[in-house]
Amino acid sequence: MPHKRRRVLRVLLNPLVVTSVVVVMMTAGWLLYTGGTGSSVARARPGANLLPALDSTAVSAPMASGASAAAIPVGGWNVSHSGDARTSLELIGGQLGAQALKLDITGYVSGDVTLTTPRVDVKPGKSYLFKAFTTSDTDFTLLARKHHSDGTTTLEQLRNPLQRPGTSLFTVSDAFASGDSTTSVEYVFRLASKGIVTVEGAYLEAADDVRVPPAVAAVPNLVPNIVPDTKAAPNSKPAPNSKLTGPQAAAPDSWSPYTSGASTVTSGRGEDKDGSFLWTRVANYQSGEAKWQYRPVPVTPDRYYEFGATYQSDREVDAVAEFELADGGRVFHNLATVPPAGEWTTITEAFQVPDGAKAAMVTLVAHGDGTTGVRNYTLKDITKPGPLRWDQPMVSITFDDGWQSVHDHALPLLDKYGYRSTQYVNASSIETPNFMTAAEVQQLHEAGHEIAAHSYEHVDLTSIGTDKLDEELRKSEEALAAAGLGTVDLAPPYGRSDAQVDWYASKYFDIVRGTNEGINTRQNLETHDLKVFYVTEQTTLDSLAKALAETSRANGWLILVYHQIAAPGSTGAPEKTFATDGSTITSDVLAAQLQLIDKSGIEVQPVAQAFRKLQGP
Repeated sequence: MPHKRRRVLRVLLNPLVVTSVVVVMMTAGWLLYTGGTGSSVARARPGANLLPALDSTAVSAPMASGASAAAIPVGGWNVSHSGDARTSLELIGGQLGAQALKLDITGYVSGDVTLTTPRVDVKPGKSYLFKAFTTSDTDFTLLARKHHSDGTTTLEQLRNPLQRPGTSLFTVSDAFASGDSTTSVEYVFRLASKGIVTVEGAYLEAADDVRVPPAVAAVPNLVPNIVPDTKAAPNSKPAPNSKLTGPQAAAPDSWSPYTSGASTVTSGRGEDKDGSFLWTRVANYQSGEAKWQYRPVPVTPDRYYEFGATYQSDREVDAVAEFELADGGRVFHNLATVPPAGEWTTITEAFQVPDGAKAAMVTLVAHGDGTTGVRNYTLKDITKPGPLRWDQPMVSITFDDGWQSVHDHALPLLDKYGYRSTQYVNASSIETPNFMTAAEVQQLHEAGHEIAAHSYEHVDLTSIGTDKLDEELRKSEEALAAAGLGTVDLAPPYGRSDAQVDWYASKYFDIVRGTNEGINTRQNLETHDLKVFYVTEQTTLDSLAKALAETSRANGWLILVYHQIAAPGSTGAPEKTFATDGSTITSDVLAAQLQLIDKSGIEVQPVAQAFRKLQGP
């Protein structure tokens, strides 16, 4: 590398002040990044927040246990529960300098507990962004309740946020297009355990700078005997309310209750203002399962389907895909486990048909005492046009942050097999302690490794304002390009992204590595949410072998994510430069994993090159 070019690279990639978040990789990096002042914290544009300000005069409101779902308002927000729980909701001082809501579930036995935002009106034909800063020491799901112009209401479970239990703030968000039918919206935090959740800095605003999922093409519902109710909102994303035909006193046509194991089960069919539904009640549960099932739907291996359902339950239930195989066998895939729901809630899950399958049925299954109602089952073939799968499998080996340990301990092992990796670097960390030098980054580039973007500084992109967000992504792209390391590939720090980050990322990058674990296939590929396989100290050779085998079988694309690579025996005291979150592995472990990849015979390419090769000409 010429001396002049090396000096330019150092100037571009080494600012005078490097935030310590890059060095110590703190979870609460956004707070340190903004100096605790909140000057760069994500917030609504002036005067644009549709959510009312929290009422500073509100007082804490305990909620007694019991089956009722009475609501207790604080600051315009409501907490309620559908089962046996004890809660309190109060205003406390927030980490952003304003007030925060604190929901404390001090006792939990059954049902769900929900914290709901005020209801706000939206205009037709607009896109909107909701965002809030939260802390949580327990799991929760985020839902959107939409009110429609025909008087109907839908409650949809959104993608579960990446959570960091504890006291560090992280964001939850959602973006949607109101279309012609949505007139107002509320957001719901749903919990089903003891714990504490805080919410602050919440806002909902009309926003053009968000990537809203495209409208789903109208395709037939393959579930038998589901007749759409024409009175339901036809343009809403969830399935319209449906009717089940057949004798009212018996099971609907093509449907039947199913039970196994030792328990007492009763099943039935009901009607309410939204149409027909089926219910199952389990008592004295010891083993087995209970569900309503329908006549299996013929399927073809490798085709891609979306399952949808609306459920109400006082216990968690499993969404299970059951496949009948051509050889007479059966295969079961658990697509998701959803929490108790005190009101009708819509969920969607996608899946690819496994080898040998000739028919499929996806149902909501109870494995314990409680009552579950189901309605609006859908199964839609959303297979992409063209070939069902790629021509070959692929593996990409990626490393985050540009750690010196990767250059020192991983590079020699990669060279042994001729593997070229993707190095996601923060431009600001180059030439700082524990990170690679500019010369080492250039060396990797010249050897065929991909140098890709991890933003400019290691900051949670979902937590900063749009000016800072655009600057982080723009400076990252410009700094690498100016140094001859241009890239179309981004991995957001901490894996934190949302619809607004995605919109700004699309200005500078073509592909974005996500955080959903799994194997990418031609059918499930999302260019701005590439699936990954995180490698930690808990990763076993057996789990990696299974992932490689499935990658080979499906002609999939496995993206491995590594962080620091330590010398054998050096990850603990007195060595203090390695992360303590379990993401660091030793070089002997990496060597064994690379040997396994080599034995698989799967081609290894950096992310951008693999993407281009798989997509074809």
